[in-house]
Amino acid sequence: MLTHFRGRRPAILLAFVAFPLLAACGKHEGNEAASVEHAPPDAAQQARDDAASTARCADHPLAHAMPPRDTMAGLPFRLWDCTPASFRAVYGQDGGKQVEISITDTRPADTGASAGAEDLNRRTRDMQRSVTRSSIEMLTRMADPMRTNAESLGTLGGPAYAPVLVPTSTSASFVIYVSAQTERGPAEAVALFNDRQVVTLHAVEHGSAVTGLTTPQAQALYLPFIQSFHPERLPQ
Repeated sequence: MLTHFRGRRPAILLAFVAFPLLAACGKHEGNEAASVEHAPPDAAQQARDDAASTARCADHPLAHAMPPRDTMAGLPFRLWDCTPASFRAVYGQDGGKQVEISITDTRPADTGASAGAEDLNRRTRDMQRSVTRSSIEMLTRMADPMRTNAESLGTLGGPAYAPVLVPTSTSASFVIYVSAQTERGPAEAVALFNDRQVVTLHAVEHGSAVTGLTTPQAQALYLPFIQSFHPERLPQ
């Protein structure tokens, strides 16, 4: 059971956490002028589009919880991207390593969708919230050394592959988890705040998910973002 879930949970979480988001990559806001001046025309246009996307999201209610638009863990801020029910921040270099932190509000006040579309979106968000809650509960049990026996740890690859909890300013914690040693799957972090907002972090490099990390390595990658995240500022 544990091995079966361990193999499926990255796909499960990604399938339901991935909500309709605008696909974009950007440059650090403070370096926009220099980037546009020296970049090829296509890169210059991309930089302008990314800056415009960031500006459009500045007054979004989910923006208040995000880490600062600054260099984090050595990765420069690239852009903000948002829809009425979601928000995404990207840090890192184009073509290099990037960390994305995203929020999906599963109970948004208004998305502007038609009645039929909103009903489908609501049912999708309800399922996302339920699956995320169940996954976090299971990962939390696996993170408890008093409940995780040696045999279970062995199927993961040892303690270095067990999930860990990172406390926040609220009663909810982030769970950082990696794939079992033999699977070389992605390393991610996930949290559910107010039984409403699903927050995820994942890393990509050269367009592909960063894989093969141990839990301590994933902690080093994600902790600066988690520690700069403000869940207490999320809508209640």
